[in-house]
Amino acid sequence: MLTNQEIEDIVREFFYQGTEGEYWDFKEKPYFYEGQSKEEKNKKKNDLLHDIICMANNLSNRDAYIIMGIQDKPIKITGVKQFSNKWTQEKYQDFLQNLTWAGDMIPTVEFRTINDGDLDVLIIKKSNKIPFYITKKYSKVRENQIYVRKGSKNTAIDSQAEIGDIEKLFEFRFGLTPFPKERVINYITDHNHWTEMKGNYKTRSWYYEKFPEYTMELVDDPQNDELRAPVYALIHPNVRTTWEILRIKYHQTILLEFSSHYIDEYRGLSVQPRYNFLKLFEGVNNINLKTNFYYYLADSLEIKLMYLLEELHEQDGEALRQHLSLIPVFKNDDEREAIEKYVEENKSKILVKIKKESEKVCLGYNYEGDEQHSKWDKEEIAVTKVVKNILDEYRKNKLYEKTK
Repeated sequence: MLTNQEIEDIVREFFYQGTEGEYWDFKEKPYFYEGQSKEEKNKKKNDLLHDIICMANNLSNRDAYIIMGIQDKPIKITGVKQFSNKWTQEKYQDFLQNLTWAGDMIPTVEFRTINDGDLDVLIIKKSNKIPFYITKKYSKVRENQIYVRKGSKNTAIDSQAEIGDIEKLFEFRFGLTPFPKERVINYITDHNHWTEMKGNYKTRSWYYEKFPEYTMELVDDPQNDELRAPVYALIHPNVRTTWEILRIKYHQTILLEFSSHYIDEYRGLSVQPRYNFLKLFEGVNNINLKTNFYYYLADSLEIKLMYLLEELHEQDGEALRQHLSLIPVFKNDDEREAIEKYVEENKSKILVKIKKESEKVCLGYNYEGDEQHSKWDKEEIAVTKVVKNILDEYRKNKLYEKTK
């Protein structure tokens, strides 16, 4: 289950896009609140059911979000604090359970209030039981009629979805799409159905219970003894690290492969982040500072795998939290490029920040580098930390601008 902060981050990203999408929708008001007439409530029940079915049958097959308290055109936060006697989680669930659904398959919904009570969010959970539809007519919502969410539009309440869109939903249902590499990406987020297999001291392996042909293995990197600990592992109390190769397989075919390493002497496991270079100098002469920084993308496999492996290893999460306190996690490449552009336009200021940040860096108690290597390592860590700090400030400023 997502935390309120995680939901706020998701909603903020939708808000920044300035439009509705295939799996999110804005509503200026809650569906139900004090002061509505009986006729208005009945109409809203009809609208709610139609919206939920469409969002549950979104063609991206993702969790869908109905966000109440945001005006659509022009996009603006209007809030829901002024409304009383709104529906609760139980009300939404009871409403759905009292309808007649095909195969008794009912969409799963979750109701949350976020942003200090300003916004209500109804989350319609993704499912492999799509398409959802009712078999007994409810108001204007027709029986045995399949509605979908395509782009930012719902199927009209008096229409049927196009045959190609209906076929796509059934392909999700029967596991015909996506292809193996795309399917396993979804399975990685299903933490409850990975089971460990017998291995040896060099290998740990798991299979996915629902489709056992999908497996994951973590093996010692044969070059481990020759590889230096990555610089971002040096911030942990214990800098000892072991390089691993992480493989995701379909039968015997390797679908995905990542470098990874145990950090803080087996207290955590991180998947190697991506990296890029900051343009802090003109040309290549007189460069005495490393300008590479490490990062992740929020929806990346690296992030998803780290959280899955944290759970499979039954770790307390402290090592991973410390790891992500250093490494910036960008929402997308556009956000990363915006930060890089800011750095390029403020080179002198950034170099001062890096120098100051390097003086704060503490290396693990068993770090074995000499004074010069220690200086280099601290500077390299500081570059990534400064990027992380700039990203945090950038988001605060962007949110402020949007809510003015």
